[in-house]
Amino acid sequence: MICRIIRSPRPPGFTLIELLVVIAIIGILVGLLLPAVQQAREAANRVKCANNLKQIGLASHLFADRHGALPPSRMSMAEGPSWAWLILPDLEQQNLYNMWPEGWPYPGLAPGAPVTPQGIAQTAETLDTPVPTYFCPSFRSPGDANSAEVFTQPSGCVLSQAARGSVGDYAANIGSTGLDYTVSIPNGPSVAQNGALRAVKGVRFAEISDGLSNTLMVGEKHVPRGSEGAAPWDCGIYDGHNVPCSTRAAGPSFPLAILPQDPGWKFGSRHPGLTLFVFCDGSVHMLSNSMDRYTLGLLAQCNDGQVIPDY
Repeated sequence: MICRIIRSPRPPGFTLIELLVVIAIIGILVGLLLPAVQQAREAANRVKCANNLKQIGLASHLFADRHGALPPSRMSMAEGPSWAWLILPDLEQQNLYNMWPEGWPYPGLAPGAPVTPQGIAQTAETLDTPVPTYFCPSFRSPGDANSAEVFTQPSGCVLSQAARGSVGDYAANIGSTGLDYTVSIPNGPSVAQNGALRAVKGVRFAEISDGLSNTLMVGEKHVPRGSEGAAPWDCGIYDGHNVPCSTRAAGPSFPLAILPQDPGWKFGSRHPGLTLFVFCDGSVHMLSNSMDRYTLGLLAQCNDGQVIPDY
């Protein structure tokens, strides 16, 4: 009698070694795909950011068509709206724009009227309204915590505490001096504003003698990591009284920010290695964060008469 060994069928499933091999292969594939996905997402964010700047540039041109000049960096040397508020009608935000009557220091506070809790609340509610066009998706979205922190203003202001307001990721170019107006230094030369936007009285296109295609108008503003929502880097974008909130300078003293933690008040972005700008002709360009400071200053000035080298 011949005995036969009957083998039991192999149980279904993977062995431990096979499972580990599959997991390793999946890990390798994920490691290869993740950078590609991140690059694709960043490319889409750059396109969206460039489109935001294109819309801001177009709105500024429409403002110039009506008023004969680009929007001022701020409407008044006292409390009042910034350029970002003045172009709202041309960004399809007429209803929001109408909530701040012309000549009022704040939306809820009429000139000469007593400051009331109701007026302060109305001001805060109005200025806290985010506009999607003012947000770069590589940095944040309008749905994020986007209200600026309240800070103390100088004595004599209508509000002793700056009104809460929505922040934004773009800033107007006020030139290479860091000022949006001309200052006379005692026993010294005057320091003149030389950017595309200036206080109170907007710059006419005829005054941009260096050429519209050679002059920065609005760019991405740098906010040091950890300073989100804090003055002077990231306060309310509609607040013209606190001009550092919605403006930036560029040049030898104000190079583009290279690192997110750079503490300077300057232009910069969360896009790796570059910052986007809309020029005065409405075109949008990407500038390398490591570009020459002198060349950057020439682009920031609207009437220096200097030849701009390749950049």
